Amino acid sequence: MFLYYFYELVTAPGVVVHELAHALFCLFAGVRVHKIKLFGFGQTAGYVVHDEPQKFYQGFLISIGPLLINSLLALFCFSQFVLPYNRWQPFVFLWLGIAIGLHAIPSDQDAKALFNLANHRVKRNPLIILAYPLILILYLLYLLKHWHIDFLFLAGLYWLGNMYLKQ
Repeated sequence: MFLYYFYELVTAPGVVVHELAHALFCLFAGVRVHKIKLFGFGQTAGYVVHDEPQKFYQGFLISIGPLLINSLLALFCFSQFVLPYNRWQPFVFLWLGIAIGLHAIPSDQDAKALFNLANHRVKRNPLIILAYPLILILYLLYLLKHWHIDFLFLAGLYWLGNMYLKQ
């Protein structure tokens, strides 16, 4: 039980960024936000309650927002990490990169909401069928989190940020 709470507290910045990414993309897509819970313990660490998107692109942006924002912020944090001899600040970037990167993969609710929206909108716009492989990828990423694919994803972000984006 202690390890659960420790993990939740250490990765709390990732949950906060994940939910703020949903809210940001709601605003960007013109979807009204009603309630935001940035962090809490339990089954659902955070959530954003918003109107149902009227267009598929709105739901798509809202669903993949955390994948984009968390990944970009983690890349930035990892690019700032340099092993020092007497400084602590780079380790803050390392911690934030890990915490934010671990919550980049969308939740099952994100994938389900996008799948349901696609099913309701495909009759009006047959081109939505092209989005089904992306929805499948979101589902697979979520399912693979049970086998800790998020740590492999995080390792890839670290490698990209630390090796290629260093200042």
